[in-house]
Parts: sequence; structure tokens; C-alpha cells
Amino acid sequence: MSAHISFFRMSMLALALSGVSLAHAAENGKDLPAISATGKRPITNNWKTNSERNISSMRDLLADRADINAGGGNASAQYLSIRAAGQNRIDMVVDGTATATQLWYHQGRFQLDPDMVRVIGVDKGAGSASAGIGMTSGAIRSQTLDAKDLILDGKPFGARISTQYNSNKSISGSAAVYANTHGFDALLLGSWHNARNYKAGRDRDKENKSVIADNTARKQANYLAKFGYEIHPDHKIGISYRREHFYGDSSERPEFASYADRGNVATTQQTVNARYAGKNLGFINSLDANVFHIKGDDERENWQRREVEKNGKKVEETYNAGKGRHSQTFTTGANLNAASSLLGKHTIKYGLNWRNEHTKGRAGDNSVNGERKNEVGIYAEGIWSLDPVTLTTGLRYDHFELNTVGKYNSNAAKKASVGAINPSVGVIWDVMPDLALHAKLNYASRSPNLASAYTLTDNRGENKARGWRDVADKLKPEQARLAEVGFNWTHKDLNVNGTLFQQQVKNYYTELNSSPVANRGTLKTNGYELGASYQWKGLTARASMAYANPKADFKDANGKALEVDFADDPLDIIPQGRQWRTSLTYRFDKPNLEVGWRGRFAESKDFIAANRREGNARHRKGYGVHDLYANWKPLNNDAMNVNVAVNNVGNKLYKSHSQRLLASTPPNPGREVRLGVNYRF
Repeated sequence: MSAHISFFRMSMLALALSGVSLAHAAENGKDLPAISATGKRPITNNWKTNSERNISSMRDLLADRADINAGGGNASAQYLSIRAAGQNRIDMVVDGTATATQLWYHQGRFQLDPDMVRVIGVDKGAGSASAGIGMTSGAIRSQTLDAKDLILDGKPFGARISTQYNSNKSISGSAAVYANTHGFDALLLGSWHNARNYKAGRDRDKENKSVIADNTARKQANYLAKFGYEIHPDHKIGISYRREHFYGDSSERPEFASYADRGNVATTQQTVNARYAGKNLGFINSLDANVFHIKGDDERENWQRREVEKNGKKVEETYNAGKGRHSQTFTTGANLNAASSLLGKHTIKYGLNWRNEHTKGRAGDNSVNGERKNEVGIYAEGIWSLDPVTLTTGLRYDHFELNTVGKYNSNAAKKASVGAINPSVGVIWDVMPDLALHAKLNYASRSPNLASAYTLTDNRGENKARGWRDVADKLKPEQARLAEVGFNWTHKDLNVNGTLFQQQVKNYYTELNSSPVANRGTLKTNGYELGASYQWKGLTARASMAYANPKADFKDANGKALEVDFADDPLDIIPQGRQWRTSLTYRFDKPNLEVGWRGRFAESKDFIAANRREGNARHRKGYGVHDLYANWKPLNNDAMNVNVAVNNVGNKLYKSHSQRLLASTPPNPGREVRLGVNYRF
């Protein structure tokens, strides 16, 4: 087979998989190609590569990527960002399930245990027509493990045990049992994590009198149960239950290393998902459908505010009012994605997405039913094989209905109902066997996020609770336009790729806690990404760089231009310095051993923030961090891995660029030595 044909088919495969699902991605651990006509890089890691590294969090899982960032702190405080878009602007899609609503905005919105991950990939910027509801700024897409992934040598049953020790105050482990026989497959997996307050880098004690980063301790107890049955080679049904439970003593605001109000905080997300996958259904080549329900619970102490008199002056203090605080989110949704062939070489994808979300909150005896939102989307997308060009065209319609609680004693609007049409077009041109060019122009829209459930009963009092919001008249959907061009050049063992993009978001929404919910202007983000890799025998070298520069043209409620762009808010827009990743690995045949080095670098960034009392001009420090790692397979196969890593070799004191720029936010961990073992039998 010629190199040209091979590369072209890889492009087509990426197109076919990226929009509907990752159903067959990284089958048996094999990687998918780097690019598609929609500009996506479908695969970041798969379960085999994860087992060869000491990975215990989302921050670890995405650490090799320059275009994605994760904040410091514990597992409940790792704010994720893609191309400077914060966590409320991106989604995490796991097995076709997703929620856009959060429990409490002072902690991370995403809970996913890396031990459950089969494959994970990333969409960046506005998605194509088939990307799903609200995909204006990108998404992290993942599938959980199946029994057939872990089964050894065609055996009907098996088990896996894993454990990991971290010298910087943590230990974790997991166990799984699974079966795959007579068309039936089942997997039961449980994991636990116990992380104490970690040590930050050198000189931390000079700044804070202690090298320990307070409020970085967290425990986890996570479970996955997954069952499937192949009715026929062309028809399979399945159901799964996933539970992530983060708990332990914490401050009221997990994103801060120092905050006075403390107590036990337990955050749980439970997901039930029923799926059907079929093929060869008449004119429908493939059909993938699922129905899901996601329930989030956050339980903690009931900290409230009150005014007291001290030394003859009235001051405000917080106190524990008792009876606890319970915040809840509920998401129910469904997806129907189909594909049909046309004239034997073209593909038409089409489908329907639906999602309904609402919140509840209780503090002591005070309960509040929160905001509600219903969304529906329909799409069609064509993949046209016009050798040497692959063209994609798509059209999507989304409609949302939002109902808020309304401000206390307000007669303003509490409802909005509106839709938007969004086209998309993408192209890959195989210029020559070694060179492909790609471009896309995508439009996507999204609705306002629901106010976080905690703010329905927050400690400002009923008349000031930020979860009680009005809706501005003539509220419009937020609409993003992504224009992107790039290339992928492969010559023998060398690969070089690059992307140049501009994303413009019109009708940009006000901040999550603002009332009324309104449009405030336009955000424009320019950026670029470069990557290169070279392989020679057992040696592999990689380097990548990413930069996104957001600029805003926002207006106040009276239409007056705002002088300051940003609010130093990891939920929304996060100005970041240019990010670099480098790595060098060598794999030996005998013994079966891989050793490697990874460099993580960030350039400094100056920006203006609107909400900082200590001054609007802000400066993020750059940093450079080095990691060393080794993976040994003592049985000379994939049944057993022994992993050793030294992260942050130089014990650097640094902070991620994907968190608030405050003295109270935690630095990243200092030097840590990790030892992990994975064994399947």
C-alpha cells in the first residue's frame, strides 16, 4: 500500500470517529492519526499508555499536552482549560454523557478517575455540526474501560490489580474483575486514593513559613460497573454505572490553599448510562444511541455570615449554622447518532441530542429549587471523499429554554427560549504522500450555564444569593466562529505539524454569578500550535508548543465599553503564557524497558484583571519543570508493568497558569517520587 493511500485513509478514519463517538478508538491500544478535517486530535492517551505511567489525576492524564492546562491543588481543585477557555466554557464527555452544570464554582467541575479511562482525546475550539450540544470552546472526550480491553490471550475471565505510592504524601490503588464470554461482557472496577497535604517546591517555607501546601489533601472512592450483551454481531446493548466520590477535611473553597472555614466536604457524581450500538441497518451503516442520567451531590458544613459588634464596631463574620449544606445537580440526556454511505465512498452523519438540567440547594432548613434548562439539537454532516481532498460540510440547529429563580422580590424576566443555526465546513488536502493541509470554519452556539447549586443558598442571604438570577430581555445564544488552518508533514521517521487559529465569540455571556443573565460583547482569541516528533530505532523525541491570546470587547448593562477585559476567573477566560512540552524516550528490547525525560515549560504572561483589590495589572510567572520516568515489563508482555517516576526533579516552586493568580491559591506539587505496579491475570 502506498504512503499516500495509507495517510488518506487515516484522515478518513479520524473524520468518521471524531464526530459520532470514540467507539472503536485506539482498538487494542493502537493510536489514531493526529489530525482530521475538523482539526481535532482524537486520541491523547489510551489505557495501555496510562498503565505505563504513574497517573493519578486529570492533571497527570493530560500532562503531555501543551494546548491543555490543569490547575494546582487537590483533585477537587484542578481547573481545566483549553486554548485559554476555562472550565465553564468546555465540556467533559464520558461514554457519550455530559453535564454543563456544577455544584460549587470554587472547585473543579470535572470528576473522572484515570483508572477507568480506556481512551481520552480533546476537541479544541468550536466544534463541527456533529460535536454535540454547546461545543463552542472544546471538550475532553473519554471512554471507560471494557472487559475486552483487559482480557489476556482470549481468556473468558480476568482480573487486574494496581497500586501507586507517591513520596509526596499520597497512595492509591485499584482492583478490577471482568469477563467476556458467549456475547456477554462485564467489568467491575473500584479504586481508592488517599492524598495528604503535599509539599510544594523549594523556598515555599520562606513565603509561607511552611513547605506544606494547605488544603491539598483529598480522599477518593470510585466505582465502575459495566455490562454488555452482543445480541447479534450487528447489535450490542450495554448499561453502566459510574461513581466518583471525593471527600475529606477541606476548606469551604477547595481552590484556595488558605481559607478559614473548614469541615468535611464530600462531592459525589453518579452516572447511569444505557447504550445501543448497531450496524448494517438497511440504509443506516451504523447507529449509536444512549440515554443517561447524572446526579451530583455536595455535602458540607453550613457556613453562614452575620454581623457582630467587636470593640464598638460592627464587623462581618462567618459561623457554622448547623444542619449542614446539601447542593445537588441533575442531568438527563440522550443522543442518537447515525451514519449512512452515499455512492459507496461518501458518508452522511446525522442525529439528535437532548439534555435537561436542574439544580437544588439546602442550607439548614432552607431548601431552594434552582434553575432549569432544556436543550435539543439536530444535525447533519457530510464527509465527501474527493481524492486527494476530503471535504466535510455540516449544519446544526440548537434550541434552549432557560428558567431561573429570579432575584429576590424582582419582577424582571426569569425565562429565555431561543435557538440558533450553525454551519461547519472542513477540508483535508493530501498535497503529496508526505504532506497534508487542513482547514476548517466552524460555527457553534451554547446556552448560559446554570448557576452553581451551592449559590442557591450561599452565605450572603436570600436577598443577595448569587444563584437567584434574572434574565435580560432579548437574550441571545452565545455563538462562536472558529477559523483554523494547519499542516501535517511526515518524512520517514520525522513528523511536523502546525495550526493557526482565530476564534471569535459573539453575544458573550456575563459571568456565572452575575444578574441578569445577559450578553456582554465579543471575545476574540488568536493562537497557534506547533509540534514535532522524531523516531530512530528505540529513541523518540517530541516537542510541542501552544499559545492562545484572548482579547475582549465587553460592554456594561448600559452598553458602555468596559476598560478592563478579564476577571482572573478560571471558570471563564484564563490568560496564559506560551506553553511548551518536550520529551525524550528510549525503549530497550531486552530487558523490556523504557526510560524517558519530559520538560514542561510556561512563559510569563502579563494581563489586566478587573476584580483584584490589590491592582488590575497582573503577572503570571513562567516556569520550567523536568520529569524522569521508567517503565519495565518484567514478564516481557503487557500483563505486568512496574513504573518509576521522579516528577519536578528540581523541586521547583511554581503555579499553573490555569488557576486564579492569588497568593491563596496552591502551588503545584514539589519533587515527588512515584512507584507504581499494574498486574493482569
